Amino acid sequence: MRRKILASFSILFLIVFMKVFSSFFFKKRQVDTVFYIQDGASADYVVNMLYEKKLISGTAFPKLYVRLKNVVFKAGNFTIKGVFSDAEILRLLAKCQVRLVRVTIPEGSNIFDIGEILENSGLCEEENFLKLTFDKTFLKKSGIDSTTAEGFLFPDTYLFGKSDSCEKIVKTMYGNFRKKVLPLFKSYVVPSIVKKAIGNVAVDKIIAVASIVEKEAANDEEKPLIAGVIYNRLRKGMFLQCDPTIIYGYKIEGIDKERLLGSDIRKSNSPYNTYKMKNLPPTPICNPGIVSIKAAMYPANTKYFYFLAVNGKHIFSKTYKEHLLKIKKYYNR
Repeated sequence: MRRKILASFSILFLIVFMKVFSSFFFKKRQVDTVFYIQDGASADYVVNMLYEKKLISGTAFPKLYVRLKNVVFKAGNFTIKGVFSDAEILRLLAKCQVRLVRVTIPEGSNIFDIGEILENSGLCEEENFLKLTFDKTFLKKSGIDSTTAEGFLFPDTYLFGKSDSCEKIVKTMYGNFRKKVLPLFKSYVVPSIVKKAIGNVAVDKIIAVASIVEKEAANDEEKPLIAGVIYNRLRKGMFLQCDPTIIYGYKIEGIDKERLLGSDIRKSNSPYNTYKMKNLPPTPICNPGIVSIKAAMYPANTKYFYFLAVNGKHIFSKTYKEHLLKIKKYYNR
C-alpha cells in the first residue's frame, strides 16, 4: 500500500514536473513590452517581476535556471517583442541583447544640450551629433528642410539602443516632431496678428517664435502673452531685443554666456542679435514643447510691447515710458 502511494506520488510529481518543464522550455507566448530592471535588483526579484507582469508562466524553474547559470541581470530598459518561452525570455535578458537606454530631453533644450545629454548617456558623441545637426545633406535626406536640426528635435523621453547610430537618434527625434507637432498645423487657421507679423506663415517661423517663447516665459500661463508681445513688435518693425537669442548666437560661435552684459550685446554682430537685427533669428534657438508651440500659433490678442522679469514671472507694459517706470520701480534704476 505504501509503495502504491509512493508510486502514485512519484507519477504525480513527474507529471507536474514535465508540465512545468514543458512550459519553461517549449510553451511560447506573444510578447510586446518594455521591461525595466532597476539597479541592484537580485535575480530572484527580476524573476518575480517577470511573473507579476505575466511575461513568464511561473517562478520555480526560472529561479532554478538563473541560479544554475549564475545569471546576473544588468539594470536598464529592455524591449521584448516576439514569441518566446520562459527560457528564451531569460536568455534574452541575460545576454542583454535588447538593452535600451532611457533618455529625457527637457523642453527648451538646444542641440548643444542634447548632444551633451546623449554623450553622457553613452549613446552618441556630442561632436558627432552636432556635425549631423548642421549637415545640410543629411538633414535634407532626413526630411528636415532647414540649415540646422534646431527646433525640430522634439523634447521627450526616448528609449534608444546602445548600438543605435547618431543618425538614427536624430531621425527618431525628428520623426517624433513630425508625429506630435505637424498634425497641429493640418487645420490651422492663422490668426491675423500672426499673418501681419511674419507674412508668409510657415512651420519653421512658428517654431522660431515658439523657441523664443520657451526661453523667455517663466510659466505656461504667460506664454501666449509673450508670443503676443513678439508678434506685436514684429508687426511694428521693432527689434525683438531678446537676450536668449544673443546667448544662442554666442553658443553657435563656441562661447558660453549665461548672462549678458551691455558690452556683450554691443560686440555681437551675429544674426541672432535681436538688438541689432530686426525680424526673427535665422533659426529656432531651442527645441520648444507643445505648450510653447501652441502659444506661438495662437498668441494672446494683447496691446503689450514690453515685458520685464520680476520675482519669477513677467510684468507687461504697453509703452516704453510705462516699461521704464516699472524698471525703476522693481530694479531701483
